[in-house]
Amino acid sequence: TSNKLAPHANYLLGEQRQNTPSIEAIPDEDVPVDAIEAREALIHEITFSSDSNVIFQIAFQQYFVGGFGAFYVETEYDNDRSFDQNIRIKPIYDPTRAYWDVSAESPCKTDGMFAGRRTRTSRALFRSLYGESLERKIGNDTVDDYMVWSNQDSIMVVDHYERKYDTETLYRLDTGESIGEDEMKTLEMVEDEGVKYYLRNGFPVQVKDTREVPKYTIKHYKVAGDYVLEESEFPSKQLPMIFVDQNSFFEKDGRQRCRPFFKDCVDSQRYMNYIRTQAAYLLKVSRYDQFIGPKSVTKGEDTQQIWRDPLNVQGMLIYDDNPNGERPTRLEPPELSQSLTQQYLLAHDDIQSSCGIYNTQVGEQGNENSGKAVERRTKQSSYNTFVAFDALNRSITVCAQIIDEMIPTVYDTQRSMKLMMKDSGSRMVNLNMPSDVYGGKIENDMTKGTMRIRMQAGPSYEGQKEDARESIERIFQARPDTFELLGDLYVETLPVSNNIEIRNRVRTIIPPEIIQAGKTGQPLPPKPPQPNPEMMKIEMDFKIKQGQLQLQAQELQLEQAKFQREAQEGNQDAILKLQEIESRKQELAAETQNELMRYLAETGRTEADKEVAHAEQIVKLLTAHKPQEKTNARSR
Repeated sequence: TSNKLAPHANYLLGEQRQNTPSIEAIPDEDVPVDAIEAREALIHEITFSSDSNVIFQIAFQQYFVGGFGAFYVETEYDNDRSFDQNIRIKPIYDPTRAYWDVSAESPCKTDGMFAGRRTRTSRALFRSLYGESLERKIGNDTVDDYMVWSNQDSIMVVDHYERKYDTETLYRLDTGESIGEDEMKTLEMVEDEGVKYYLRNGFPVQVKDTREVPKYTIKHYKVAGDYVLEESEFPSKQLPMIFVDQNSFFEKDGRQRCRPFFKDCVDSQRYMNYIRTQAAYLLKVSRYDQFIGPKSVTKGEDTQQIWRDPLNVQGMLIYDDNPNGERPTRLEPPELSQSLTQQYLLAHDDIQSSCGIYNTQVGEQGNENSGKAVERRTKQSSYNTFVAFDALNRSITVCAQIIDEMIPTVYDTQRSMKLMMKDSGSRMVNLNMPSDVYGGKIENDMTKGTMRIRMQAGPSYEGQKEDARESIERIFQARPDTFELLGDLYVETLPVSNNIEIRNRVRTIIPPEIIQAGKTGQPLPPKPPQPNPEMMKIEMDFKIKQGQLQLQAQELQLEQAKFQREAQEGNQDAILKLQEIESRKQELAAETQNELMRYLAETGRTEADKEVAHAEQIVKLLTAHKPQEKTNARSR
C-alpha cells in the first residue's frame, strides 16, 4: 500500500487547528445595555474553559474521516463544595454511539424531538455512583440485535434528551415589544376610568395583539437498563447533542448518507495500491543475475569463488579461457512496464482531482509553470475544502446559541467571575449584583435577553492569505507611508511560524487609536490644524503689548490709590494728580482697544491672503489645459 490520502488529511487537520474561528455575540434589544460586554465575555469564557479548540478539532477529524462527528453541551458544578453551576462543552470520542431524531430538519439536528448518547461504564464505577443494589438488578447478558447493554464487566448508560412541545401566548405591547406569558404574569394591571393597562418598568403599557406560539422544554434522562438514574430539565430550547455533518445527502427513501471527505478518492487509492502491488510482484519474480555464459568459462576453483561472491570487488573480473572463445555476457537489469508507471501517475492525478487538494497547496512542486498558475491552483484548492471547514463553523455557531439560551437559567445567582473584557482585559466581574441598597438596579444582569451569534473567521486559508499579502504589498508600493496602518495585518499573512511574535512587535509602532479604529470601524478624530507661523508671531506680539498695557494700568491703579488718600487730607496737588491719572487711564483703554483692533485686522488680512492664494491656485489648475484644448480644436 502507498497511502497518499494520509498526508492530505494531516494537512487539512493542521490547517483547521490554525483556523479555528472565534465567536461574536451581537446583543438583541432585550439585553440590558450595561450587561452586553459581560454577556459576550461570559460566552467566550465558557468556550475557553471547556478547551473548546481541542473538542472542535476532534469533531473535525471525526467527520472529515468518517463522515460525521458530534459533541454536546452540559452543566456541571463549579467544584465539589459549590452550588454554582457552569456551562461546559464536552467531546464525544465515538460519534457512532450518539443518536438523533430522523425528523430533525436542522443540519446540526438540535431541533429534533429527541437525541442522546451511549457510554459504557464499568460495574465498579456504577456501584460507587448508584449503589450496589441497583447494579445487581441490571443483568449480565442484556443483549438486543445490535447492542450489548450490559455484561459482567460493564453497563451501558444512556443520556437521553427529549424535547416536549407545548404552546404559550405571545403578547404584543403598544410600545412595539413582544413578551411571553411568564413575563406578562409579573406585570401589575391597573384600571383607570374603565381603561385597563399594565405597568412595565414603571410605565403604562397596553396589549395590542396576541397569538399562540410553540414552547419547547427539554427533559434529560440518564437511563441504565430499565431504570431511570437521574431526571432533570435542560435549560435550552434546542437539544444539546450537536451533529457535525461533512457533506451528506438524502436518498429517495429518506435515509441520510454521510460522506467522508475522501469518499471519492477511495477507488483511486485502491487502484494505486494494485499498481504498486503488481510492480512489487514483478520485481520479486525477476532474477537478479548479472551475467550469462557457459560453464566452461568458470572451471577453476578460484574463478568459481570470484563469480559466486558478487561482493568480491577486484580490479578485473576474470574468467577461464575455452577453445570456442566463449565468455560471460552481461544481462540488462529487469525493467518495469511503462504502462504501470503511466497508470500510477494517472491514479495519483485522480486522487488530487477527486479531493481537490493539489501538490502546490501542500507545498510540493506541481505542474504549474508560473506564479499566477500556482495562485489559481491554490485558490481552487481552498474553494474545494471550504465546505469541510464551513461545516464545523456552522456547528460552533449552534453551540454558542445553545450556550446563550442556557445563560439566563444557569447564571441566575450573584457571583464574581474572572472574564476577559474587551477594554480592560482580564478582571473580576460581578454578575447579577444589586447596585443599590433597594435592589432595584442589577449590575450585569445575566437573566435577561438573548444574543445573536455569528462567527468571526480565524486566519485566512492559505490561498486567501497569499491574496491578502499581495494586495497589502501593492498598497505599500503605492503608499509606503501606510505601514503604520497595515503593518500588523501584513505580518498575519506571512508564511512563517513565529508570526505572532513578529505581529506583537510590529504593533508597538502602530498607534493604538489606529488598531481600535480597525476594530470598531469608527474614523479617527481629526488632527488639530498646524499653527501658521505668521499668525503665531502676530498673536505673540499682541500678547506682549497687551501685557505691557495691563502692567501700566496696574501701576496707575496703585498711584491712584496713593493720591486718593492724600486728596482726602485736602492736598490740592493730589487732586490734580488724580485728574492726570484718570486721563492717562482713558488713554491706556483707548490704546488697548486700538491694539485689539490692529490684531483683528492683521489676522483677518492673513486669512484673506490665504483665501486669495488658494483661489489663484484653483484658477491655475483650471486654466492649465486651455492651450491644449485650443490646439485640439484647430486640428479638428
